[in-house]
Amino acid sequence: MPVKPRTCVIIAHWIGEPQRDLHRLLREIRKVDAGAAFDLRIVCNGGSERPLVLPSEFDRDNIHILNRENVGYNIKAWDEGWKFDACHEFYLFLQTECVIKKPGWVEAFEFRMLNDVGVGLLGERVVWDRLTWAFIRASTDRDLGSTAWPATEPLHPIDTYKALMTTADIPIGDVGTHVPTIIHFTSRTMLEEIGGYPFFGPSYREAVGAEVAFSRLIEARGYRACQIRDGAFAYIGHKQWAAKRWHETLLRNVKKTVKRLRPHHG
Repeated sequence: MPVKPRTCVIIAHWIGEPQRDLHRLLREIRKVDAGAAFDLRIVCNGGSERPLVLPSEFDRDNIHILNRENVGYNIKAWDEGWKFDACHEFYLFLQTECVIKKPGWVEAFEFRMLNDVGVGLLGERVVWDRLTWAFIRASTDRDLGSTAWPATEPLHPIDTYKALMTTADIPIGDVGTHVPTIIHFTSRTMLEEIGGYPFFGPSYREAVGAEVAFSRLIEARGYRACQIRDGAFAYIGHKQWAAKRWHETLLRNVKKTVKRLRPHHG
C-alpha cells in the first residue's frame, strides 16, 4: 500500500477569474520537481454554483476539486480545504497567481519545518516584520494616505484589524508581523491548535484582518512566522507581489477594491 505524502498542496481559485493562471500553475507543478511527494487539491470559491471543470490534460494529475460557496476569499477556501480531509502532516497553501520558481519547492518547506524548532508558519514573504503597531499606522498613512481609509470605511484599517482581533480574543501583541496569505506552509498540528484560519466576515478588510490575525495567533503561542529563506520568493513567486515592493502592491489592491467591492478569492 503506497505511503501517503506528508504534504497536501491546496490552491484557492475563484470561479469568476479566467482559468489561465490556474492552468499555468498546474503545468508548473507538474513540470518542476517538488523534491517530495504531495497530494493536490483545488478549492474553488463560487464552485457551488458553477463547478470547476479542468481540461482533460490534467486528468492524469490526480487533482481533487472541492467546490464551495464564494465567501471569505483565499483564507476561507484554504481553511475548508485542509479541514475537508485533515490527514496530512503539512499543508502548502497557494493562490492561482503563484509561480513555481525552482526545484525542491515542497521539500524545502518540509525540511525547514522539520529542522528549525519553533517555526509555526512559513511563507515566501513576511510583512511588517517586528514593526510596532504605532509605526505601521504612521507608515500606512504616509504611503497610502486617504486611499487606505476611504469614506465607506468608518475606521482606520489598522484600528479595524486590532478591533477584529480584540473581539475574537486574539492577542494583538506589540508588533504586526505576519505572512501574507499568498503562500502559507504550516502543519496540521499547528492548524488544529489554533482552530484553523479565523473568519471575521465577508469584506476585503475583514479578510486582511484575518490574514494578520492568523500569524498573530501562531506567534502568541510562542511559535515563529518566517520566510522560507533570507530572500523573498525563493521557491515560489507571485505574479503581482514578486514584481513590486509590498506597499506598492497593497496600494494597487486597495484602489481596485475601493472601485469594485465584491466577494471573490482575494
